[in-house]
Amino acid sequence: MISVAIGGFLGAITRYLFYLLIESRVWQPKVATWLVNSLGSFVLGLLIGEGSLSVFWMTGFLGAFTTFSTMALDVVKDIEDGKWLAAGFYIMATLTSGIALFSLGYMLIQ
Repeated sequence: MISVAIGGFLGAITRYLFYLLIESRVWQPKVATWLVNSLGSFVLGLLIGEGSLSVFWMTGFLGAFTTFSTMALDVVKDIEDGKWLAAGFYIMATLTSGIALFSLGYMLIQ
C-alpha cells in the first residue's frame, strides 16, 4: 500500500508539472489533459507488454498521472457552453489516442 501511495504522490506531482509546462505553451488548456492521458496510455501499454504489473507504476503513478475526471469536466464545460462538436472531438481524440498509444506501447515490447 505504501508503494501505491508513493507512486500516486509522484504521479500527481509529475502531472502538475507537466500541466505547467504544457499550458504555458498552448492556447488550449485541454491539450495538457489530452497529452497526459495519451502518454499514460502509452506507458501503461509498455508496462503490460513487458509483463510488469507493478502497483507502484500502474495503480500509483499512472493512476495519479492520468486523469479521466479532468477530461470529463472539460467535456461537460464544452457541452454547457454549447460546444457540442468540440466536446465530441475531444472525447474521440482522447479515446482514439489512448487506445492507439496503449496498443503501440504494448506491441513495441512484444
